[in-house]
Amino acid sequence: MAPLPKTMRAVVCAEPGSVDVLKLQDIPVPTPANGQVLIRILGFGINRAEMYTRQGHSPTVKFPRIVGIECIGRIVAYGGSAETPPHPVGSRVATCMGGLGREIPGSYAEYTCVDAGNIRPIPPTSLPVSVLASLPEMMQTTWGSLVSGLDLQPGESLLVRGATSSIGLCALQLARTLGATRIAGTTRNAAREQMLRDSGADEVFVDLGEIADQVAQGPKGGFDKVLELNGATTLRDSLKCTVPKGTVCMTGIQSGSWELDQFYPISDLPNRVRLCAYGGGPEDFHEMPFEQIFKDVEEGKVKIPVKQFQLDEIQEVHRILESGGGGAKMVVVVSDD
Repeated sequence: MAPLPKTMRAVVCAEPGSVDVLKLQDIPVPTPANGQVLIRILGFGINRAEMYTRQGHSPTVKFPRIVGIECIGRIVAYGGSAETPPHPVGSRVATCMGGLGREIPGSYAEYTCVDAGNIRPIPPTSLPVSVLASLPEMMQTTWGSLVSGLDLQPGESLLVRGATSSIGLCALQLARTLGATRIAGTTRNAAREQMLRDSGADEVFVDLGEIADQVAQGPKGGFDKVLELNGATTLRDSLKCTVPKGTVCMTGIQSGSWELDQFYPISDLPNRVRLCAYGGGPEDFHEMPFEQIFKDVEEGKVKIPVKQFQLDEIQEVHRILESGGGGAKMVVVVSDD
């Protein structure tokens, strides 16, 4: 193995602000503490959570900070303990959440240190780094929302509100592998209907903020489960799209609206409709069927459009995020090896 360099390139966010606060710098390669592992980063996915942190919406984050909540890479070294490591040095691994990019320096860099208990080995696969880098957080969020949040069961129906996002497109496809038999998605842009149908949607609703009447008047009526990715702006309407004893899970805030004004549970919650939220976490990252998900992607059962960037293009990536995201999972490839 080549000697470890003393410095690395990293995107440092010095303070909350516009995309201009993201600066590519040369800084020391971090040293893993006891219980941590040093990862040489191959690539990482881009997430709205990082945009919100950069904008100053993550109150626990202290600046300056390297943001980035996920990555794939190779193990370089373990910190502290001389015990036998769970995964050999050189192994390709994935990690997400666990304080990455918030409480500890994140993945917008060439190296990062994470808790050794918060990595998973990447199964043998022919998938390129760009696709691998798109999977950890996207799959953890999607699987966690559908399984832990909504408890989606075979034979049930699902509506994905805000379905043209990478999470939405993934949810349409993953729901099919979980046995959902009626799957619908929404989009504000009628031109994207075919995109949703190509990703597995049986029905598509053009969403201008209210679709409950369209759903109620349709031949099949409401849905057993609704995945809310837009956020507070459409949450009340999503509740009205749900059958009695059905569930709405709010996972995303694509609209940028964090709070629901004057929410009256006894009237805003339809009779016997359940509401929950999903915020992600390391537990679902470790519980999701990693090998099966990678296999489904490799076999084409789950297809996510990926747009690839380099580390020095991070400001442009965040500009695209702020303008809507572009209908693809954006990733940064740091190294192909």
